[in-house]
Amino acid sequence: MLISSTIAQTFHTQFLFNHFFYLNAHAASIVSFVDKKDAPSILLNCVDASEGNYISGYCAPFAGIEYDSTSDVDGFLKDVLNKLAKKNAKLLTIKQAPECYQPNICNAIHETFIANGFVEQVREINQYIIVDPSQVFATTIDAQKRRRLRNAKKMGMRVELFDHIDSDEWYEMYSRARIDKSFPITISKEAYRSLSEKLPNVYTYAGVFLNDKLIANAIFVRINKDALYYFVAASDPDYAELSPSVLLIEALYEKAVHEKCTLIDLGISSVDGVLNEGLHQFKKHLGAAECSKKTYTFTF
Repeated sequence: MLISSTIAQTFHTQFLFNHFFYLNAHAASIVSFVDKKDAPSILLNCVDASEGNYISGYCAPFAGIEYDSTSDVDGFLKDVLNKLAKKNAKLLTIKQAPECYQPNICNAIHETFIANGFVEQVREINQYIIVDPSQVFATTIDAQKRRRLRNAKKMGMRVELFDHIDSDEWYEMYSRARIDKSFPITISKEAYRSLSEKLPNVYTYAGVFLNDKLIANAIFVRINKDALYYFVAASDPDYAELSPSVLLIEALYEKAVHEKCTLIDLGISSVDGVLNEGLHQFKKHLGAAECSKKTYTFTF
């Protein structure tokens, strides 16, 4: 067992949120665990968010343990807990990736956490779309959303993609839409605008325009070579009934096809395990399947 940020910098991670460059852009105190120095096969990156409170998935929707099915993850996890206990850790929180990313090992991950004394703190409902390059997006959604999409285009709505933004209008729409729906605001204005500055080629700002007015937006996040993540989506409350967000999902799907991605992660449709029925149905009508996204905690 090693604690080595140097090793972590060279480890080929499955997820953006475990990349050393992502963590380095968001945190100062990174603790990286790998199973062996030469050709490591297991990784866990943590941040000491406050005194003794370690988080895997810091400033991110998830991160967690990465490993292949032949690795001794049980022994690895025991070593992690032993090392953190010696560092006077108080709490370890691991936001494991949604099961759609690791369908072959998600059950083994869960069983290993529970066997080692972790508590399943939260189980969220995560929704995702499997990308089929042979299918046009409009044919994969239900009839009502297909009509909404067609009508939106007839009205002149269009989507534009940007690698950076200069206007506060984008964030103001996001915050206004969240307040209108009584959703928490999870990102600051400064962080919203600076995402692409810290990590170029990872974030794409997508906006829906009607008569040159921005009426909906989102950020597309490159998780890895196979997956794109739908982040901080918002619609102007005055235009929400026109479903401009359907155009955003279509643009995301087309981007995924163009870039040969196989998965679109639409994120969670619950908060602290409580399902948001409206959001869940919206994604379901766009062809989304669902899986669990679990957060585990260990108290020392």
